[in-house]
Amino acid sequence: MRMRGNAVVAAVAGGLLAGGVAVAQDQPAFPSSLDREPLLAWLQRETDIAPERVVAVTPQALTSVVSTFPATAVQGPRVVIRAEALSADTYARTGALSWHVSLSADCDGHRVRLGETTGYPQRNLLGERRQLRPAETEWRAPERGTALDNAWRAACDAQFKGPFGGRTLKVAMETPATPSPATAEPPARKAEAPPTRNPEPKIGAAPQKAGGLVAQIGASPSDADARGLLKALGGRLGGRAAWVEKADVGGRTWYRAVVGGFADAADANGFCAGLKAAGRGCFVRVASR
Repeated sequence: MRMRGNAVVAAVAGGLLAGGVAVAQDQPAFPSSLDREPLLAWLQRETDIAPERVVAVTPQALTSVVSTFPATAVQGPRVVIRAEALSADTYARTGALSWHVSLSADCDGHRVRLGETTGYPQRNLLGERRQLRPAETEWRAPERGTALDNAWRAACDAQFKGPFGGRTLKVAMETPATPSPATAEPPARKAEAPPTRNPEPKIGAAPQKAGGLVAQIGASPSDADARGLLKALGGRLGGRAAWVEKADVGGRTWYRAVVGGFADAADANGFCAGLKAAGRGCFVRVASR
């Protein structure tokens, strides 16, 4: 899928009446599986996104390109991306079923900078818009394999193919387009050398007592996928406890990837800030029972 070149604007309206929220929006539909065929059927039924425009799929969101703007003599390429929530957990946390953001890409430096993230309560960017996250002022380096890295590749690599380009669908690490509260906006992190391989983190059982602060880095209908998110942290855990929480949300079972053992709120927020700067999802909350 060739993403560079002339700007191509995809339609973002349709399917729902603008006069009000449809009944279906009270109980939004999420895909039953992240396997290729069920997800493709959901995409065609619930959204106006063409499969070839999709650049990343995570357990939290599906990200696609709305339009592309080629590089000029004074600035690099830019893409406008949109996302649709794929889980009730993401919807409950953000209050948005869809959102969009402009991404500026530094192709030579492997860096990105996001504009303001705007969210909508309905699918397909419909409903009353509101700011989910302010524009970034600094560049940051997306971590390899994340949805943010896929968006950078869509802007910079003419040979890039999205997840629907093959026979099987490859799920990326948590999407950077999954918005987090503006108050948790992380500082930018400079590009750094590839990290050395760290021992695989140990994933234990959830603590018996509620209370205290934890960092949730993702959620998935699959226990194995949630454990994979934690294992991918490697040395970033810094010896902290990590576990998977089972939760029933909207009649479906979700497995939440959780990190604990923080000294205080500053420690927890700092941990999440580091992950977000690398293109991963993370938010701080009170531990569940």
